[in-house]
Parts: sequence; structure tokens; C-alpha cells
Amino acid sequence: MRKIVLSICLFLFPGLLYATPAIQNEIYQARENVMPALVHIQPVIKNFQTGEMEKQAVIGSGVIFHPDGYVVTNYHVAGKAERIICTLNDKEIVPATYIGGDPMTDISVIQLDLENYTGKIHIAEFGDSDSVQVGQYVMAMGSPLSLSRSISLGVISTKDRYFSSDVRLPSGERTGRYNLWLQTDAAINPGNSGGPLVDLNGKIVGINSRAQMFANNIGFAIPINIVKRVANEVIKNGKVTRSWIGLHCQPMQDLEGYFGTNRNSGVLISSIDADSPAEHAFLKAGDIVLKVNDTPVSARFVEELPLFYNMIAQYAPGTSIALEVKRNNEVFNFNVVTKKLGDLQGEDFECKDWGFTVKAITKQMQIDNQLEDTVGVYVVGVKNIGAGDGGGLRRRDVIKKVNETEIVEFTDFTSSYNQMVLEKKEKILLTINRGGATRYVLLDISDIEGMKTDG
Repeated sequence: MRKIVLSICLFLFPGLLYATPAIQNEIYQARENVMPALVHIQPVIKNFQTGEMEKQAVIGSGVIFHPDGYVVTNYHVAGKAERIICTLNDKEIVPATYIGGDPMTDISVIQLDLENYTGKIHIAEFGDSDSVQVGQYVMAMGSPLSLSRSISLGVISTKDRYFSSDVRLPSGERTGRYNLWLQTDAAINPGNSGGPLVDLNGKIVGINSRAQMFANNIGFAIPINIVKRVANEVIKNGKVTRSWIGLHCQPMQDLEGYFGTNRNSGVLISSIDADSPAEHAFLKAGDIVLKVNDTPVSARFVEELPLFYNMIAQYAPGTSIALEVKRNNEVFNFNVVTKKLGDLQGEDFECKDWGFTVKAITKQMQIDNQLEDTVGVYVVGVKNIGAGDGGGLRRRDVIKKVNETEIVEFTDFTSSYNQMVLEKKEKILLTINRGGATRYVLLDISDIEGMKTDG
């Protein structure tokens, strides 16, 4: 009977399994080291997805890591914030300023405004994620589901989980190309995002980032060694700068025989971005990169791809790098000049009188959405009732002309919009590109104004 009762208790309360006296004391000590530095973050963000600019209050977590009040959190928590309010360990509320962030690793840094704060801030210590072991106990700290700060206990399930760069943040940017993830069965829920993943020595080994939808006991954190590099660069420069040459690669596993390479040698190029440095250097899909500046490279498994991408990214933009490449049965040398990886997402704008929102087109957006070029503006959202919806405008359309005005730069569109609203133009003809074809959308502002009056 006692065994049955114990089994039921462990099923209902799995944390009891860990609660040996020695481990319990370590948990208490680790909690005291980090919990006072935990921050509850309430950003107000702008959302343009519905066709109008909406301000939304979201929740997240962060941790103080610097005596000047710097807090690390997720980019998807604070990266689009217009205003940030933080609650500290002593329940005092202080404002914070967004310093900068990196959507590619989902990390951002904010700074607490401590001018009127009379308490004492606590600083948590970063650990070493390279030393983390599978099966190691960890605690996920944060404010899940907007509840008060809490701790969940679990283990590291794997330390090198890979996500393809097709994964997107809630703010729309791609993420995951330059890092692997720590997977844990410690509960991570919405609101935990940005909080610390802590080992039993009271050191932060990761920053909680995401939970797996429709799955139990699967959460992911960004390794703290990645976080340290990103946070330091953000504090120094306000952003992270990377080089880019336009290569997309895939693992070599099971393809070595076909391409005639050694088992652990080479990185296979699967595609190349149009008008990229790699294309200009005459690299091709199917080429195998053997060396970068005399350093051998390999990506037999997907987990090795971020290391290769990071090797390219670490060079200063404008650097000429030498690639030794195998093509068919010959080896060639190519010199590729790196370019700066630009912003992933462009500036947003609300066309309130016309009933839709647009975004400037970046080079990365052009590549991601298979657009012809970066000319025009990209339609982000269309209101259900508005001139854009009435004229047949759709999300992902690219506006090329407003009446007779060519839209080359983002400011061409915003200037045209502001001028036509000022002049109270009632009919506007948009020339758009949709799926590679030209179409025309007529905005009838008078019809919408009439509907408002009738209502």
C-alpha cells in the first residue's frame, strides 16, 4: 500500500522525486543567488498585423546581470516595445529603456531607470553553458502566465537542439540560424520568456525562450555563452553586426558517397541568394565548402550548421574571405567579399485613413518573401472594413505606385500618403505587385466615409 501511495504522490507531484535533503539545500541556495535579480517585465508593443496600429500590453521576464541596471530578456518580449515597466524583487515598479537586441538569437537588453529607486538591485551571475550536461538539474525562473515569480525544476534534456531558420518570432523575424538551444523538461510557459535557466550552483546557464506547443515538458533556452556575446555587443554598440554572403547549407549526412567527400569533411551549399556576394563570386548550389581561410569546415549533421554560419558572420563586413570549394571532382578557390547583414524587418507605417498597414522592404524580406526587389512597400495587414479591403488590397501585396507617383523608397510612400490625406483625396489608384503580376487597386475613401456617417 505504501508503494502505491508513493507512486501516486510522485505522479501527482513529480518534484518530490528530486527532494533529497542535499539537493533541496542546493535548490534553496541557487534560488537565493538568482531570484532577487529576477525582473517581471510588462512592455507595451505596437502591432501592425491587423491593418491598424494597435498597442498591446504583453508580459515577460528578465534578469539583472550588470550593476548599471542592465537586464537581459528575449527580443520577442522587448524588441518592439514602445514603453517598458518592470517590477523588481522588492515589488517596486521602475521604468526601463530598450537598449538593443538581436532577433537572430532572440536576445535583447533593457536598462532599468534607477534614478528614483531607493532600494538595492541584485545581480545574478552568468555561468558556462558549454559545461552543461544532459541530465543536469536546472531551474526555470520567471513569471509564467502573468502570475507572480516562480520556479520550476527539471533537467537538461539535450544541449544542442537545432531549429531551422524558418522559425519565426511573434514579431515576424526569423530566428535560430546562429545558435543551438538547450532543451529542458522544467516547465516554461508564456511569461517565463526572458527569465533565467539556473543550475544548482546558482549560475545562469540559459535564457528561457520558448515552449513547444501541444507538448508536455519540452521547453527551450538560449545558451548563456551566446547570450553573453550578444549582450556585450548590444551594450557596446546598441546592436549586433554580422557579415553575410548569401549561402544556405544542409547537412552532408548520407550524401558523402554521392559527392565523394570524407565522412566529416565539407559543408554542402543547398542554395544561394540572388544578387548576393556568393552569387557574384560564382559559387553554386551543390558546391561543397572545404575550408574558410585555411580552416577546415564540416557540417555532417544539422547541429553543426550554426557553427559554420557563425564563422562567416564573425568577419567584419567588407572582408574578403577565401573559400576552398569542391565542385564535381575538382577543387577551386573563391574569394568572397562579405556584406553587412541588414535589418530583418523594415519600418512599419499605419495608413489609418486608407485602412491598412505597410512595411519598408529590406533585403532580407526580399529574400524571405521571394520578391523581385526592394522597391515599393509591403502590405502587412488590411482592416476588415476600410478602403483597402473595399478595393481588394491583400496582405503581402507590394505597392509600386500611388496614382502616378513611383514608390522607390519608403519615404516616397509615406510622403504621398500624408499629402493625399491632407488634400482629402477621395479616390486613389494603387499599382501593386501580387505574386509577380501587376494589378490595380482603387481606394474609394468617400465610400468608407459614407459608411461611417451611416453608422
